[in-house]
Amino acid sequence: MNEGEYTEKVKKEMGLFEKIVSYIPGYRGYKEKEIRRESDRLVRMEVVNRLKDTKNIIRRKFSNPMVIQKLSNEDTWRLDTLMSRLDKVTQRIDKAVAGYAGIFDAIKVKEDELDTILQYDLSLIEKAESLKNNVEKIISMEPGKDEWRNCMDELISKIEEIDDFINKRSEILRGLVK
Repeated sequence: MNEGEYTEKVKKEMGLFEKIVSYIPGYRGYKEKEIRRESDRLVRMEVVNRLKDTKNIIRRKFSNPMVIQKLSNEDTWRLDTLMSRLDKVTQRIDKAVAGYAGIFDAIKVKEDELDTILQYDLSLIEKAESLKNNVEKIISMEPGKDEWRNCMDELISKIEEIDDFINKRSEILRGLVK
């Protein structure tokens, strides 16, 4: 789903009252901003859901004590690092600043640049999906082998890239503030 489809989804879910009131001067612009805000939230929740799915895949694989026994201390560290960084990134996206501040909020984001944030958030979905696909590949590998270790290191790097992406998103939002 692209950012326009998210916005359209929110618009379609407007109630009859909201549709009638949207014709009142001044209200329509306010409502459009609220729709964009809701779209931004939906995009971020999609990223969070994909990251949670990724974590569940890992958790299922390593819930077996026989698999855990094969791991050295260094491998256990890799697994713990992967899981903790995945948790951190998921929480950061879940609690991220919305792409639009409400009408009474102290901080305002320029409306004409909200699409930039939505496009940025869409890229987060793609990065989260790529991470999930890579995790599914590593699950089939035998833990503790060099190939597995290399893939785990790559996954940790991908999570760090997502974390950096979140930092850039925040910087963009700070730049959009009037």
